[in-house]
Amino acid sequence: MNKAEAAVDAYLKRASELRIVPNFWLTREYCLSIQDNISLETNGKVIWLQEGDWALFPPLPVKGQIYEGIENDCPSLKIWSDFENYSPGEKEKAEFLDWEYTYDSSDFLDLSGSRWRVFRKNVRKWPRANKDNLWDYTPLSPKREEIERLLIKWLEHREEKTIHDDKSLEWFIFNGSRREFLYLRRKDASRDLLVGINVWDEYKSFPYRVIYRYCIVDPEERFLDEFCRLLFYRSLPGRYVIDGGTLGNPGLERFKDRLNPVSKRPVYSRRIG
Repeated sequence: MNKAEAAVDAYLKRASELRIVPNFWLTREYCLSIQDNISLETNGKVIWLQEGDWALFPPLPVKGQIYEGIENDCPSLKIWSDFENYSPGEKEKAEFLDWEYTYDSSDFLDLSGSRWRVFRKNVRKWPRANKDNLWDYTPLSPKREEIERLLIKWLEHREEKTIHDDKSLEWFIFNGSRREFLYLRRKDASRDLLVGINVWDEYKSFPYRVIYRYCIVDPEERFLDEFCRLLFYRSLPGRYVIDGGTLGNPGLERFKDRLNPVSKRPVYSRRIG
């Protein structure tokens, strides 16, 4: 175990002991995807994970429970992302970072009712267009060059050309422990074609959460994004899933709102001192 792994494990262990409700970034795999720059820091009273100029998450007490006035025992910190049940720092210095959507995967088992009308209609279009073709959703991984080909195609067609956490994206796509792949074989083709990738990981302590990282699909396959997401949620029934935010994209926000989240929480960056 290297220093970065030890640092991440120490912080996650303390977060688990304190029953911290995780956010989108509080998992071992995510933290290790940026491990070149991550370290565990302490002043003897609190611990935190430092990455560049930022504390990734709020500082946690070394001993005992979280207590009122913990800010008085903290150094001056810029906290990149707060937690649902723990957000120390000056409220007037809080800056909106992104929304955080949480879904109950069991809700995707039955799409009846008016609240699912748009998604129900769209999610049927890709399989209907491919009713004469074969498709397979499986954890069996293709060759690296096949993944690269789909990823490049997906990136080139994105309306938002800036890639957030590009290093983490690459790490999860090629090294993530939870990946499933969607293959399509058309009637006139001799081999399966990779058209979709779902990537996720887990916060394994209490409260357990699945973290949905990426839905990578062939942009030429209309309505495949909706269908690929449905495959993901139906493969994990009975789980609460954190599905990230919107990155300031109004279209993505409208799309995620229509998926009927159980919560839509504003995440803030905060300052102490």
